[in-house]
This record gives sequence, structure tokens and C-alpha cells, in this order.
Amino acid sequence: MDYGKNRHAQRLFDGIASRYNLLSELLSLFQAGLWRRYLISRLEVRPGDTVLDLCTGTARVAVHLATAFSVRVVGVDLSPEMLRRAQHRISQGAFEGDITLLLGRAEDLAFADECFDAVCFTYLLRYVEDPEAILREIVRVLKPGGSLVSLEFGVPRNIVVRGLWYAYTRGALPLAVRAISPGWREVGTFLGPSISGFYRSCPIERIQRMWVKAGISDVRTKRLSLGGGVVMWGTKVRGAKTPNLGGC
Repeated sequence: MDYGKNRHAQRLFDGIASRYNLLSELLSLFQAGLWRRYLISRLEVRPGDTVLDLCTGTARVAVHLATAFSVRVVGVDLSPEMLRRAQHRISQGAFEGDITLLLGRAEDLAFADECFDAVCFTYLLRYVEDPEAILREIVRVLKPGGSLVSLEFGVPRNIVVRGLWYAYTRGALPLAVRAISPGWREVGTFLGPSISGFYRSCPIERIQRMWVKAGISDVRTKRLSLGGGVVMWGTKVRGAKTPNLGGC
């Protein structure tokens, strides 16, 4: 499998890990936290469940889940630097027995079929070569009846808001980060074109069809912050069990 986009994502996130939490909030105009909270609100989990947090980054979603819902979380990310920051966060709290962090790729999850009660992923699909194959792999490790939730950046539909979004992502954002670090400078030039380019080739309606084809029912979408963030969620279809290949 071609991991070209993955390699770029790893290099990109390794380069911005040290200031990621603060700057992601500032540069999203303090919307990123709102988006994460809505993502978490769509997960249907119970105490004792096991949740896969894919693209866990600095483990902000994982910590929230473990704290608010008393679930066990397995956080997976391809960036060693992000995971190092996540481990520091976890070690400073009382989460070490509740959150496990693993280095890995969404293309080849090292888990048995139907291993998790719920799965969430954030900012993933733009960084993979084959989103449809990724969704099949994610759904493979989800139990029938379990919830799948994702968060991605979006492009506003309203023409005025979309114009402002283009002005921010193509003008203000690159200028704001150019002096911070080489990593953030690359984010500033890459982010806007990456988001709009992705949705030109893969509109939200097509992504919803991919979810259904992968085995997710009742797929719903919520655009947040005038369309700057998109949360999608659904439930794995109950049916014939896939082969059990071992434990989680």
C-alpha cells in the first residue's frame, strides 16, 4: 500500500506536536474544543466499554472519554512526537490504567475483528490514499451495534462565509504561523488547499455513502461553526459476525 500521504502526515504532526494544543485552539478561533466535545457527545458508550481513539494526537479526546464515561481507551496515532505529548498528559493524571497509547496506521489496525464497543477518529481522511479502504478497516474492528464517530475540517456552504473561510485559510492563517516554526509554516500553506481539495474529490455525500457501504447505518452529519467543522456518526449494522482473530 502507498503510504505517501501517511508519511507526509507523520512529518507534519511531528513538527507541530510541541505547541499543538495551544495553537490548534488559537488558530481554529477557539472552535476546536467545541468540535471535540460534540464528537464525544455522539459516542454511545457505557462504563467499562473499550473505545478506539484513532488519530489520538495529544490524547485530549481519550482523556475526556476516560474521565467522563469511565471507559477504557486505546489511542492510536502515527506520530511518535504526538504520542510522546499524549503520554506526558496521561502520566500527569490518573489515567494510566484506563488509556493505552499505540503507534500505528489506520490502514492496518493491529486488532481483532469486532474488538471495540465504539470508535472515533479525527482529521484522518485527508491523509490517506484510499478513504473507502480505511473505513472498511475501521468498521472491521467495531462491534455490531457499536457507534462510529468522526471529526473533520469542513468548507462552509454559505457563499459569504466560504469567502471569509478562503480569506482566512489562504491569507491570514499562513501569515499568522510563518514565524512560529517550520512545521507550523508548512501547516499554514498546506491546510486550506488540502481541505478544499479533499472535498472537491470526496464530497460529504460521497463520504456518507462510503460509511454505508462499509457497514454503518443511520449515518448523520452535523456541520459546526458555520461549516468549519464536520462531525459524522452512525452505528455498525448488526448481522453476521466476522471471524474472531484473537483478543484486543
